[in-house]
Amino acid sequence: MSAQKASAPVRFAGLAVAVALVVLAAAVGIHLLRERGGPRPEGVKPPPDDRVVDLKERVRHEEYRDGKLRAAIRGDRFFLGPDGLNHLEGTVEVTDYGPAGEILSLITADKIAYDKSAVLFALSGRVRVEAGDIVLEGDSFDYDKDNGLFRTASGGVFSSKTMMGRAAEVSYDESADEVRLAGGFRAELAAAGRDGETAVLSGDSFIYRRRERRGRAEGRAEFAGSRWRGTARILTFDAAEDEDSFISVAFDGAAEVKGRVFAAEVDRGAPPAPVLPGPGLGSPAPAADPDRGGVAADWIGLFFVPGTSQLSSVQARGKMRLSLPLPEASGSIVRASEALLTFRADGELDRWSASGGFRAELDGGADEGRVLEGESAAFDASTRLLRASGKPGRPAVADSPRARIEASSLVAGPAAGDLEASGDVKCLLKPGEEGRAAGIFSAAKPVFVSGASLVFRSGTKAFSFAGEVQAWQDGEFLLAGELDLFEATGEMRGRGGVAAGMTRVPTAGISGRRIEVGGEDMSSSAAGRVLSFRKKSYAQMPGARLGAETIDAVLGREGKGVDTLTALTSVVVSKGRYEGRGDRAFYEAEADRITLTGRPVLVDKEGGSSKGDKLTFDLGDGKIRIENEGQGRSTIVVKS
Repeated sequence: MSAQKASAPVRFAGLAVAVALVVLAAAVGIHLLRERGGPRPEGVKPPPDDRVVDLKERVRHEEYRDGKLRAAIRGDRFFLGPDGLNHLEGTVEVTDYGPAGEILSLITADKIAYDKSAVLFALSGRVRVEAGDIVLEGDSFDYDKDNGLFRTASGGVFSSKTMMGRAAEVSYDESADEVRLAGGFRAELAAAGRDGETAVLSGDSFIYRRRERRGRAEGRAEFAGSRWRGTARILTFDAAEDEDSFISVAFDGAAEVKGRVFAAEVDRGAPPAPVLPGPGLGSPAPAADPDRGGVAADWIGLFFVPGTSQLSSVQARGKMRLSLPLPEASGSIVRASEALLTFRADGELDRWSASGGFRAELDGGADEGRVLEGESAAFDASTRLLRASGKPGRPAVADSPRARIEASSLVAGPAAGDLEASGDVKCLLKPGEEGRAAGIFSAAKPVFVSGASLVFRSGTKAFSFAGEVQAWQDGEFLLAGELDLFEATGEMRGRGGVAAGMTRVPTAGISGRRIEVGGEDMSSSAAGRVLSFRKKSYAQMPGARLGAETIDAVLGREGKGVDTLTALTSVVVSKGRYEGRGDRAFYEAEADRITLTGRPVLVDKEGGSSKGDKLTFDLGDGKIRIENEGQGRSTIVVKS
C-alpha cells in the first residue's frame, strides 16, 4: 500500500469535464482542467486544435500535453439532464497518464453526473477508481473535489496490494491519504512471509492513515492472525513502512487475545506445570485444547518480529487474566495487574511473567485444584521452571488440598509437581483420609513445619526441609537441622541435630508427662512405629536423663506418645546424684521404669560406686535397684 503518485480524483474531475468540452462547450472544459484550488477563468476559449485528435459517434476525448498523451475519456453519450447536472453514461472510462506514459489513474463506471461548478460528482453503476495501488469499488460513489473526498454509503470495497476492506460505508480522503470504513466492516491484510495467509480485521468502524501507517478499529473490534485472534472495544495497529507487516497491535477495553500461539508448550509436550503436592499426582490429564490458551486484560499489546507476522512479545495490564492449557492440569489461570509473554525465534512461547500481585489457579480435576499467589511470577520454558516471589508482609503462597506453603520465593518444576521454597518457609500439611502418619505426627490432624527452605519432589512425594526446622502438631514437636517427610510411606528422617518432644503413653494415674528424645540423626518406620536416633542420642524425661549412642523409641498406637525406649552403646542414666552406666537400657512408659543392663555400674557423684547385673530406675517412686543374679543373688535399693 505505497502512497499514490498523483492526486487521482483531481485529475478525474478535470478529465470528466473534458468530455463535456467535446459535447457541450469549451468553457466548461477549461474550467475543469485547471488544478484544484487554482484561479478560475472569467471567459471561455475554444480548446486548441492539437488537444482534440479523435471525435467519433461515441464520446471519445484524448488530451495531449507537450505532444504526449495525458488523458483519455470514453463514454457512450453525454447530455444535460432535467436535474441541471451534466451526465456521461454507458461504459464510462477515464484514464490519466503520467509524463512517461504510465497510467496514473483509471476510473470506470456506468454513469457520471456532476454539477456546473464541477465540484460535486456522482459515480454510479459498477464504479471502480484506481490510483497507484489504491482501488475503490462499489455501486455508487460521491466525490467532493474541493475536499478531495470519495464516499459511498451503499456498500463498497477499498483495496491495495496488502489490504482489502469491505464496509457499508467507505470513504477515502486523498489529501490526507486516509481510508474510513463504517457501518460494520471486514478487512483482510496479507501476512508477511506466509504465502496465501491473511490477517482478518473486523468491527463497527475503521480508520487507516496511510501516511502514518496507523489504523484504528472501534466497536466489537476483532483481529485474527494465523495462530491468534483478539477482540476489544478499540483496536489500533502500527504497520511497517512497506505495509507488508505489523510493528504492533494494541487491544484496549475488555481486551482478549487467544489461540494456538499460547499453547506452544502443549504442542511440544514437555512443559512443567506448577503443580503442588496433592493426591492424584502422575495421573493422566485431559487432552489440552490449544484454543483455550490466551490472555484477557484491560489493555493488551502485541509486538512482532520486524518484517514478519510472527509475534515477539505480548504485554497485558489492568485486571490481567492469563489462561494456559498444560498437560498436567485440565487448565490453568493466572491473574495479575500486569503480564509479559515473549516468544522464541521459531514462534513458540518462551517465557511469561506476571507482576503487581498475582494468583495462579490450576484445575487438576475434582479435589485437585491448586493455587499459587504472590507479588510476581515468571515461567521459563527452557528450564521448565515457574518462579514466584512475595514481598515484605506478603509471602508467596502455594496451596493445594494436601499442603499450604508460604515463603519469600517459590520455584515449581522442572518435573510436574516439583516445588522448592526458600526464605522463612512455613508449611501446613493438611489432614486427609489418604494421608499417612509421619513419624510422631498423626494424619488425622494438621502438621505445621517451618524452616529456611523446602524441596518437594513429586517422584518420591518427599518434603525436604532445611535450616532450623521446627515441626509440631498439638503437643508434639520436632526440631532438626534438616527434615524429610515422605508422604507416600509416612517415613520421617532428620539430620544435623534432631530433638523430638512427645507425650508419654498415659498410664493409670499418670498422664500428660513429656519425653524429649534426640540425636544427631533420626529415622522413622511407619510400619513399626519406631523412631531411631543415632549419634550422641538422649532421652530427657521427668526426673531422669538417658544418654546413649543410639536410641529407638517405639510409639504408642496411631503413632501417639512414647511406649518404650531402647538405648544401646555407652548408655548413661542420670537421676539426681546418681549415674548408671552400661551397654543397654530399656524404658517402659507404662511402668515409668528404666532398666540398665550390660555390666551396669551405679556411681554416686558424692563418692562410691556399685556394680550389679541389672540396674532399675523407678522414676515414679525415685528408687534405684541394684540386682545381682546367680547363687549370690541380691537386691540393693537406693533412694535417689
